[in-house]
Amino acid sequence: MGFGRRLARKAVRKATPRSVRRAMHPVRTVKYAVTPRPVKKLSRAVYTVTNPLGAAENKLINAVFDGGSRRSRGSRRSSPPPAAWRPYTTSAAASAPSRAAQPIASTPVQTPFEDQLAALMSVQRARFAPAQPPAVPPPPTVDPAAFQQAEWARRKNEAYFWQRAKRRRLREEAEEVARVLVEHERDRLYAIQQDYRMRADAWWQALCRGDPQVLGAALATAFADNPAPVWIREAAGNGALLVLVLPPSTVLPSRKPHITPTGRRSSKAWTKTEYQQTYAELLGAHLLATIRESWAVGPSLTNLRIIGIRVGDLGRQILFDLNVRRQDGQWDNDTWGTQILSEQMHRTGRTREVSPLPTEKLREDSGSIVAVAAAVSE
Repeated sequence: MGFGRRLARKAVRKATPRSVRRAMHPVRTVKYAVTPRPVKKLSRAVYTVTNPLGAAENKLINAVFDGGSRRSRGSRRSSPPPAAWRPYTTSAAASAPSRAAQPIASTPVQTPFEDQLAALMSVQRARFAPAQPPAVPPPPTVDPAAFQQAEWARRKNEAYFWQRAKRRRLREEAEEVARVLVEHERDRLYAIQQDYRMRADAWWQALCRGDPQVLGAALATAFADNPAPVWIREAAGNGALLVLVLPPSTVLPSRKPHITPTGRRSSKAWTKTEYQQTYAELLGAHLLATIRESWAVGPSLTNLRIIGIRVGDLGRQILFDLNVRRQDGQWDNDTWGTQILSEQMHRTGRTREVSPLPTEKLREDSGSIVAVAAAVSE
């Protein structure tokens, strides 16, 4: 009987319009409307647990009267979004990757070959701050509190704590001793600072006049971190004789950076001519960086003789031997090193290969200079 009544009541509710049901049950309708949705869900869940038979009957009644024709709320929630929200409306676009995942054409990504070549050629853009007189900082300030506390800790046991007058006198004496010690410490620190200043001034004057020991040490310190090692054969007065150890051609990337007609970054095989030209530009970059650093480190230097060598399986090969003057070069021009070497290097064949200087073009002392510089450096 209970099942039949529920079935009849369900049929009546299905057949009765919603507006009529609200009019027939105003209190229950208002109560249901003001009840929060979480409370409604909780009530249904509690009813399902506490009344399993009734829940099963309700499910069966819904199946009988709904007939599976109405969509559940879950199916409506999982329905596809409106056409206006979809990024692609055609089947071809639906299978395409997201636009956010595609690279932006205005910001192309560099290839590894381009990065490697840019790192090699960046040496020609290096700038070096000119040497300045060393600045000696003033002596540190002396805090009298430390001396006063030490003196008071040494003498406070001379008076008991109830001997207030005597302890006051001891504190005054500790302050006086602290003042004397502070003056002595200030004088000592000032004397040390003056000694450092005199040494710094003497070093700077020696560097400005090109003292061999001071100038050579300054150049050696500056060249210590260079990618192309520099051997200092002589450095005195306004001149220096340097041996520049150049990298082999194999340091260049195996492929040439390339930009396609559509603007994409790519790479392709070098031609022999392009490879040799790029290698010559790399040698010019190292030459320019060495000259710039020499001018910056040595204020007295106005003339340089630089011998460029390449060390390999065939021994030490001299690629150039040239003289430069400070007042004759466009040292701010990043391509100036390549322009200098355009007339100094020996290049052969159709590919303009960078080759060692022939014997007839070598100076008489070039070989001995390189040998001595290599022996001293090693």
